[in-house]
Amino acid sequence: MSESHIRVLSRALSDQISAGEVLERASSAIKELVENSLDAGADEIFIDVEEAGRKRLSVTDNGIGMNMEDAQLSVLRHATSKISKTEDLRAITTMGFRGEALASMAAVTRMSMTTRDRDSDTGTYMHIEGAEMVECRECAAPRGTQIVLEDLFFNTPARLKFLKTPAYENRCIYDVVEQFALACPSVQFKLTIDGRTKCDFPKHRTLHERALAVLGRDLYAHLYPIQHTILDDVVVEGLYCSPDYSATKSGRMYTFVNRRIVRDKSINYAVVRAYQEFLHGNKPCIVLFLSLPADQIDVNVHPTKHEIRFTSPDSVFRAIYRALRSSLEQTPWIASSATDASSYLPPEELVRRAMGLPDAHRIEQNAKSQATPPPSHEEDAKRSAAAQQAARDLSLFNAPVPTTAPSSTVGELAQFHMPYQRQLQMPPTGTSQGATSCDKTSDAACPPPPSQPFTYFSNLYYIGQHDLTYLICSDGRDLIIIDQHAAHERINFERLKRVADALLPADAQLLMFPTLLNLDTRMALVFEEYRNFFEKLGFQFDEIGKNAYAIRAVPECLLNYDYEKLIQSALVDLCETGRANQFDDIRDDILATMACHQSIRAGEKLTPADAAELFRQMDATGFRSNCPHGRPVHFVLSHAELEKRFLRTGFPTHQ
Repeated sequence: MSESHIRVLSRALSDQISAGEVLERASSAIKELVENSLDAGADEIFIDVEEAGRKRLSVTDNGIGMNMEDAQLSVLRHATSKISKTEDLRAITTMGFRGEALASMAAVTRMSMTTRDRDSDTGTYMHIEGAEMVECRECAAPRGTQIVLEDLFFNTPARLKFLKTPAYENRCIYDVVEQFALACPSVQFKLTIDGRTKCDFPKHRTLHERALAVLGRDLYAHLYPIQHTILDDVVVEGLYCSPDYSATKSGRMYTFVNRRIVRDKSINYAVVRAYQEFLHGNKPCIVLFLSLPADQIDVNVHPTKHEIRFTSPDSVFRAIYRALRSSLEQTPWIASSATDASSYLPPEELVRRAMGLPDAHRIEQNAKSQATPPPSHEEDAKRSAAAQQAARDLSLFNAPVPTTAPSSTVGELAQFHMPYQRQLQMPPTGTSQGATSCDKTSDAACPPPPSQPFTYFSNLYYIGQHDLTYLICSDGRDLIIIDQHAAHERINFERLKRVADALLPADAQLLMFPTLLNLDTRMALVFEEYRNFFEKLGFQFDEIGKNAYAIRAVPECLLNYDYEKLIQSALVDLCETGRANQFDDIRDDILATMACHQSIRAGEKLTPADAAELFRQMDATGFRSNCPHGRPVHFVLSHAELEKRFLRTGFPTHQ
């Protein structure tokens, strides 16, 4: 007989190999231990680390604990209390379930465990080195569990070589604790590194309180609640950051599925797509929670449990995308950018402050000596006619923009603006031009109508036009500078999108000479899987050979594009993410170009009436903070910045 080359590995060696899948570094061990603590019902979890976890790390909780028998079983491979039969794998609701974490830690560290359950008078102490039980005895212990790992990877020196600097490893540990803190606001987390407390998050009642504690006041001030969305049993909620802040800071994306920390490409892709026209390559800041039935996800993909699979990834993508787009459409950061005091001032007081006039009570005191005659009926009629003309000028999409020179004096602007603003504040009689509605076939929950109409731009006091391009306004304290072209471009783009969404798909255009589409075998299989997708868009194909197709017809809007290359790019995305957004991008690019050509140009003169109507339409438009190409619509020059520029800091405001 020939010599046998296959042998069974020893238990110690197989344990070390398996441990390499679960434990990459100290932060991996902390993640697994914290998950066990949460599954044990703990609401107080303390993590202590020395020398970035290489020398020692411990996790202590006040969970249900274990008796001696369970403690001895817990360090055996594939021993778990989370599942018992095959059917349990189809609907896993606990953080852990594989029964590998403690066994892996015991194989590559010197592990000590102290635990006591609620029904025992004494606790259990165990010490294990390299998967070998060294000591197991009764001891005095509080209810709960403490696990201590010393000399990480002491018997696998090859793994030690891949650990990075202590500062990097400590940051990885903090990131894990930070994510768990956001996922579980009602649990206290305390992290101590080398004897110093790095964070101590007490129990909080809401996600908002925990986000403030974890993320800090600076970032929290730019966070807003995500529009709650339910689609095909997928529930989306959380917090998102305003694009203007995300574009200037490093992005942080915290994504959770059923409170489990996950790293999923399809989730990240949906978030990036929702923010696409705002950030231009920057990463957004977001805290995203997905909730869906346990039988619709598969967490048994990788030992680290970071990766999961969805039974319907398209529903997850659409739910996230629609929730974020609905939230971004409201642009709440614009309304919150005004100071609280000036946001609710009457228009007349805004005018007084912008012009540097005395406030209301001083005007009342001087009313007898400096009385101003009321405007005549003739002046009222002129102002009313001007307002009606402004509405006609900018109400139609293709209407030409008047080129009348703006008023030259502040007094004329104030006289015009005050009654006109009162007119704009009247409640609408019907659906505004910018209001969105959900049709009966919509697959996302309609956002609730706002309690009050958005009136930020309409409430601004219009000062004048600079360089025939920028509209200078005031909210009573800060200066607001608006790009007239970008603002009108967003208005027109949203109108065109509503029209395009309401129309049926465009007819296919037959090609005089069919185009050959050659694919490799892998892409050909993807093409056959998604062929109906392309045909619904308006493409027509004939199979003419192995992995070769003749393109007979294309959608009309793609006639001037390299549709062969477009199809191949879409197939790559369909293969990787299950979605192809190139066609939506092209449609939006075409609509953005059309909106740009139809919009007010830089260099065109606007009257105060034109500006007021433009502001009214901006208030009725979604995504009003940016044009469809991503450029900002407005810029705020704060009162504090002005004082800083003029070195007025520390002096009386009106010195």
